[in-house]
Amino acid sequence: MPKIVIGLVGPIASGKGTVIDTLKEKGYTPYSLSDALKEEVRARGLKITRFNCNRISNELRENQGADVLARRTAEAIDQDNPGLVVIDAIRNPLEIKFLQNKFGAKIIGVVADQKRRYEMFRERGTYTDEIQNFEQFKELDDREFAQEGSHKQQVQACLELSDVVIENDGTVEELRQKVYEFISLI
Repeated sequence: MPKIVIGLVGPIASGKGTVIDTLKEKGYTPYSLSDALKEEVRARGLKITRFNCNRISNELRENQGADVLARRTAEAIDQDNPGLVVIDAIRNPLEIKFLQNKFGAKIIGVVADQKRRYEMFRERGTYTDEIQNFEQFKELDDREFAQEGSHKQQVQACLELSDVVIENDGTVEELRQKVYEFISLI
């Protein structure tokens, strides 16, 4: 069983990737609930799109339990048995509860202004064929933030369960410093 597990939650393009990179530099092994989801999407012969991932994740949570992606990811973590772990793409409160119960996970929420996140999203360049302007980004963001139903994506509820919420409102170095401060406490 890993010694330290950190889970990341936050809306799309809030800076979670920078947090992962920062933790990787400190020896953390990255995992993502999205990896288990993408395996499922591919197994169904579907293209990896934000829409397909959202739809399939909600279906899996409804049919196999809201923590299904966390359980699948935990199997990989157990098999690899790293000492330090960071888990990305947590989007449902029961995923957090599972990771806290299984690993004693500490949860970091990462947030940023929606317009700033849109700019970071455009720079990142993923899913930009699906989301081509701020209005489309806002629609997706609003939908993922607080979907109705216990099996849906509920980023807002996940942020409320976080041990700390980091505001990504400055430079990359300032974000990294906030991460260092948090991990020094655990």
